[in-house]
Amino acid sequence: MLRETKKEVSFADIAYSHAEKKWEKHWLKRVLDMVCWKRFKKKFKKLYSEDEGRPAWDPVVLFRCLLLAEWNTLSDRQLEEAIEFRYDFRKFAGIPLDQEAPDATTYVIFRHRIAHLWEELLEEINSQLEQDGYSVHKAVAIDATLVEAHAKPKKTKGDKEGRGSGGDPDGSWRGFPAKKTKDSEGNEVVARRPALYGYKVTLSASVRHGFIGKITVSKASEHETHHMKKLIDRDTKAVYADKGFVGNRSLVQRKGIRDGIQAKATRGHALTKQEIERNKRITRKRRIVEGVFGSWKQWHEWRKTRFMGLARNTFAVSMTAISWNMKKWARYEMVPC
Repeated sequence: MLRETKKEVSFADIAYSHAEKKWEKHWLKRVLDMVCWKRFKKKFKKLYSEDEGRPAWDPVVLFRCLLLAEWNTLSDRQLEEAIEFRYDFRKFAGIPLDQEAPDATTYVIFRHRIAHLWEELLEEINSQLEQDGYSVHKAVAIDATLVEAHAKPKKTKGDKEGRGSGGDPDGSWRGFPAKKTKDSEGNEVVARRPALYGYKVTLSASVRHGFIGKITVSKASEHETHHMKKLIDRDTKAVYADKGFVGNRSLVQRKGIRDGIQAKATRGHALTKQEIERNKRITRKRRIVEGVFGSWKQWHEWRKTRFMGLARNTFAVSMTAISWNMKKWARYEMVPC
């Protein structure tokens, strides 16, 4: 059973009327007005019983709260406290000033309840972007990045590589142990990048605006070429990727998609001048996805996973993608639905 959110004007609303003018210019207000929340509510409603149990929080309210957590990198406890005291957070979430905010446990339960809908939710926001004239899937840049696991296996006796027991059960190792050597001046240096235990996030971003189209999350040891097929939409006309995806060239050509995968030199076959120039042109198209990963790791703290397990982390990545698309949409000041 769903709880209906009160919309009556309270004494608290009158007391905060001076803040209403600033709220009208807030970017959160633009997101609130542009997104068609009714379409999200329709997807959530089927997860609740109409006549059984105690009245639950409006799922759209909780969904907006999770978005606030994404934009501000807040834990569930920090989110509970922030919504309790911040006027702009309450206005965006739709929680009246005289009403108590949801507690941290409510967010944990809600996240678990909607986790399997992550693909539908990402498709929904992208559908609204497409309806507003933005091309999300037509020309995409595809790339992958490694994310360290929340917990890695502990070293055991006689194990120099740290591949012991424990840690995130769904993560895996990628790379080799760091090898230390000395340079010509006798200084100690690391000869190769140390191994990482965790996951690999692969995604497609629209070349023109940087909206996230599709995502996949896998073990760090899986090669990114295994995921390109899942990232190509039926409306995709061009794909741009680095030489790591060269094995997907036949797939792209078979689908009749413009091949924007960079050429790779092989032993005994160096790149020609034409291939080098082509790679440079492709770099200018695909670099937008590098900016996405850089922003995610700096502002959304995706240097390390937040949860244990593949399913939880997949949902977490999808929420980052949804919040990313919504905020970008607000920056372009689109017309409300």
